[in-house]
Amino acid sequence: MPPSREPHSPRIVNSELRLAGGLTERLFDLLGAIEATGSISGAAREIDMSYKGAWEMLERANNLSPQVLVNTEVGGRRGGGAQLTAPGRELLGLFNQARERHRQFLRDMNARLLGDPGLRVFFRRLEMRISACNQLFGRVERVRPGDAGTEVELRIKGGHNLVAWVTGLSAGTMKLRPGLEVVALIKAPQVVLLKGFGGYRLSAENQLAGTVERVRKGAVNTEVVVQLPGGDVIASVMTHESLELMELAAGDAVTALFDPESVVLGLDGRPGGV
Repeated sequence: MPPSREPHSPRIVNSELRLAGGLTERLFDLLGAIEATGSISGAAREIDMSYKGAWEMLERANNLSPQVLVNTEVGGRRGGGAQLTAPGRELLGLFNQARERHRQFLRDMNARLLGDPGLRVFFRRLEMRISACNQLFGRVERVRPGDAGTEVELRIKGGHNLVAWVTGLSAGTMKLRPGLEVVALIKAPQVVLLKGFGGYRLSAENQLAGTVERVRKGAVNTEVVVQLPGGDVIASVMTHESLELMELAAGDAVTALFDPESVVLGLDGRPGGV
């Protein structure tokens, strides 16, 4: 029978076992299915491969091997069939032993990495697939319900505070509370940069001071990436005309402004949070 698939579990390290000459696990799945079904067509169906693809894979393997791995019969009363030769069975057995050791290595390595709380959080964050350019991870400091919504204050790296507005329903559904780790998502076009504003008091609740790290001009607009104290970065998108008017360049001190309503909070629903 073809070897069983690995049960689904969180993975940080993953790899495929591959032999010299580009012989992959797929070939050995096919050999195992031929041993179980006695036919190439049946084996191809077993592992969800096209009949043509199975034949081509077997022909290449047979050509590479000093001895034939699979014997085939065409026609006859039983409509033909296929079976592994003794060298084919030996090679399949050796590969399955190597595959099990390889899987055990991956299980052990992933268990070690997932056993470290800091690394587990780091790798879970890497798994996120979000379109928003700015992703700032932080811890909830305060939750203040109001008539129009709920104000949530976060503490991010470097000691910055960040404010988000969410609906009461969202705050209740997410069970937002002090100490909870969340991710704040802000789209780059919603971030306004201010340079040299002379100490004026501003109405924007979120004001993150930093230094321009790089300026990248595109065909339509310009992306400006700002380094924040603590290591986080935040990006803003502006027109080429705005860039020229502000005379922004790497190394300039700026303040990133954005409204609490433009912040979307994300929460990892799995145990351990984000």
